[in-house]
Amino acid sequence: MSREPTIRERMLYLLSPRRGTDAYIRRMSKELPEAAPDRTKTPKMSYGSHGASQTLSSLIGWVIDGGDSEDNIDLYSSTLRQRARDLYAGGGLARSGPQTLTTSVVGWGIQPKPKLDGEFLGMSDDAREETERTILREFRLWAENTMCDAERQQNFYGLQSLAFLSMLMSGDVFALFGMKENKRTPYQTTIRLLEADRISTPETSGDSESRETDSGGRIIDGVEIDKDGEVIRYYIASRSPLARANNSELFWTPIDAFGKDTGYPNILHVMTFERPEQRRGIPFVSAEIEGVKQFTRYMNSELAANVVSSMLTAFIVSDSDDGKFGLEDAVDEEDKVTDDDIHLELAPGAVYNLPKGKKIETVNPLRSNTQFESFVNTSITILASSMGIPKEVLTKKYESNYTAARAALLDFWRTVRVYRTKFNASFNQPIYEQWLSEAVASGRINAPGFFDDPAIRQAWCGCLWMGASMGHVDPLKEANAAERRIANNITTQEQEASEYNGNNWDENIKQRKKEIKETQQMGREEE
Repeated sequence: MSREPTIRERMLYLLSPRRGTDAYIRRMSKELPEAAPDRTKTPKMSYGSHGASQTLSSLIGWVIDGGDSEDNIDLYSSTLRQRARDLYAGGGLARSGPQTLTTSVVGWGIQPKPKLDGEFLGMSDDAREETERTILREFRLWAENTMCDAERQQNFYGLQSLAFLSMLMSGDVFALFGMKENKRTPYQTTIRLLEADRISTPETSGDSESRETDSGGRIIDGVEIDKDGEVIRYYIASRSPLARANNSELFWTPIDAFGKDTGYPNILHVMTFERPEQRRGIPFVSAEIEGVKQFTRYMNSELAANVVSSMLTAFIVSDSDDGKFGLEDAVDEEDKVTDDDIHLELAPGAVYNLPKGKKIETVNPLRSNTQFESFVNTSITILASSMGIPKEVLTKKYESNYTAARAALLDFWRTVRVYRTKFNASFNQPIYEQWLSEAVASGRINAPGFFDDPAIRQAWCGCLWMGASMGHVDPLKEANAAERRIANNITTQEQEASEYNGNNWDENIKQRKKEIKETQQMGREEE
């Protein structure tokens, strides 16, 4: 009787390790019963005795109905969107979070700085820099004009802010590319932002629904995937299925995710992903919708209670129910503000005689809730942590020392960088490349090989996106730190200028040269 695997078991193991192991265990359990594992007992050192335990009293009632990302996220996105928007409209933390992130991530606009791969393109430094300036000048001609918006309302940087805020509020937002002539710019490329509700499964009432397609794929809340899981198409409703004022005909238009001839995207889907195979985004406050709602109710209740308490000052107690105050007005008839029988007008320093059987009892309007501040601070800390925003930043309340305040800003800025990087990749850069394609095709920018080789095209499309800086708690300390970083070759002056206030280093140098020249000239004139 050998404990060594047989030839058959070894061959099975090569084909399938699990089958080979099972064959070995079955043989050993017959030959050596005491060697067979007892599968009825849970190993002491396993998740079955801890997080996955079915016997611990603290977990025995925790029953989970599992599912994939479609079951757990996509099919609930419509309800989450409507509740998140309602909380946002009501103000408070549900509004402060998205607004704070939008202000920090986008600010006055995430500015492009073309960075061509001059070495790959065979360009000298001077030629590369001149071409970068030309590209930036042409981009500004398009981006700083409302003609880039299909609705002709906002420029590109306004679309940035609206798209990012809508993504946080609704979970995702869509940008549809189009071509529309205008007389103000030579470019026809337009961007049309679509709210999340517009992308929905055809013939539905706006609820998150899914269905099978004839080709073996699925349509999940307006996003069609093929049998391999690739997103191939979006279904755009002619209007929001939830609209009440707009009663026009509701129909859906399928839009291919990518152009059949060019391979470029026809529509951009901006969202944050939490799970693989997730098709729709969820609002920023989704994880704390219940907490924010309950917190809002608590705050409103406390506010209402204090308002009511502040209105109660005195009661007039009477032995008989005659329906009268028992007091006369202390103001002359010609000086009265009202002449009805409901209001009683008093005067300072007045002395009143109460009729027999009437007396005044004062009411203490104070409402003492000693736990209010502690409860509110704890709730805000929990909600802020869930949002990924430090409490000091979320409430705009900095009461700690310099070190703690700067630590909060640095922690928040890591979140900002993550969101900005993702937003650049999913919104800014694809739009920039779409515009650049038109600029090259129309001949306004000379880019040899742009449409011939994807590698050459990528070299031409290189671009850095510069956003608003973090802000400063102690500018002197931070300026000294920046100077040390530059001296030790940790960063460059260009990076520091961008991170300090979002300025362009090249423009700073040009302006400084001009200022120095004019200052020197003024000095000579004074002499």
